[in-house]
Amino acid sequence: FLSDARDLDKMQASGELQWMLVRNHNAFQIKKDHILFSCEPNNPTNLSTYQYSGLVNDKAVGVNVVEGKEGKKKIYLTKKCGKYYKPTKTFAKYGLNSNNKRNTKAIEKATSLSFYRGDLTKATIARYLKLKKGLQSKADIKDIVAKLNKDKTEEKEE
Repeated sequence: FLSDARDLDKMQASGELQWMLVRNHNAFQIKKDHILFSCEPNNPTNLSTYQYSGLVNDKAVGVNVVEGKEGKKKIYLTKKCGKYYKPTKTFAKYGLNSNNKRNTKAIEKATSLSFYRGDLTKATIARYLKLKKGLQSKADIKDIVAKLNKDKTEEKEE
């Protein structure tokens, strides 16, 4: 028997072996036009490749939309912590606010600047910006466009 629950980490198969087992057959795969996509958590590009897989990599980063209180949707950055023997603490969630510049720096800090997964930085930032754009309602976009047009007309009058 195992002396401690932490010995499970030593008994776990390598990521490469896990990928060989699940790469062609898993519940998250979607095939469109002879391209394999994946809808697994912590996969920033949704491509079914070993590099971006959130299932088999020990270090994975993802950006997800979670519906919060009063129907408001919020974007969270999630990272694997490596505590496999404590399922509730396997992932660390970081809430991202409405400031795009601050959030992109936070994503950079969580990935490349902390030597976590620097290769996922650009893909994670791109996914964050797409999710952020998708969450903006049409009224918000109209307000932004109106403000920009107002600023342009004020500049022309001066």
